Amino acid sequence: MKKKKSYRKTFLLIIALTFLLAACTPAGYQTCLESGEAFPEAAEGEDYVDFTVENNTCMSICEILVSPDNCEYMGGVDWVEDHPLRSEASVTQQIPQGKYAVWVELCTDEFRADERIKVFSDATHVVVDPARGGKPPCGTSLIVINNATVPICKLWISNSGSIYDSRNWIGSEQIQPDETLELMLRPDTYDIRADDCDGNSLRFDGDMPISGHLDWMVP
Repeated sequence: MKKKKSYRKTFLLIIALTFLLAACTPAGYQTCLESGEAFPEAAEGEDYVDFTVENNTCMSICEILVSPDNCEYMGGVDWVEDHPLRSEASVTQQIPQGKYAVWVELCTDEFRADERIKVFSDATHVVVDPARGGKPPCGTSLIVINNATVPICKLWISNSGSIYDSRNWIGSEQIQPDETLELMLRPDTYDIRADDCDGNSLRFDGDMPISGHLDWMVP
C-alpha cells in the first residue's frame, strides 16, 4: 500500500512539473515587451516563425503592435512606424512561437484589438473592418495632386469632425511638387488638410463627402 501511495505522489509530481514547464514555453506564459522594445533574438534551438499582418480594409493603418496574449498592455515596436500600411498591403516580421494580441490603429485614429491569435508556424493575420464596412477592392479613393512649389509632408484625413484626431497618412513619405498619391478610403465625409514641412497649411477642406474617385489638388 505504501508503494502505491509513493507511485501516486510521484505521478502527481510529474504532472505538476509538466504543467509548470508548459507555462514557460511559447505556448504558455511569454515575457511582455515594453513600449518600443523588439522581440529578443532567437536563442539556440529556438525557432522563430514569419507572422504577417495584412490590411484587408479600405483605409490606411498607421500603427500595428504585436504583443504576447498574456500581457495586460500592448508593448513592442510599431511595425509600420512612419510607413502607413496601405489597403491590400502587408507587413511581415519574425516572432517566437506563441499566442498573440494584435493592436491596429487606422490613420483616422480608430482602433481595434484582436486577441488569442495562435502563431506556431508561419501565419497571416488579416485585419478587417466589420464595424464600418469597406473591403477591397475599394470603390472609393482620394488622389492627392501636389501643384504647390514645396513638398507635402503631412496629410491629415479624419471623419470624426477634427483633423487633429487623425494620424499623418503619408508618414515619412513626402509628396513632391508635381507628384500624386492615391489613397483608398471608405465612402464617408472627411476633413482633409495638407501641410508643408514647416507645418504651414497648404489646403484644408472640411465636411467633404467622398463616395467615388476624387482628385484633390494642392493648393
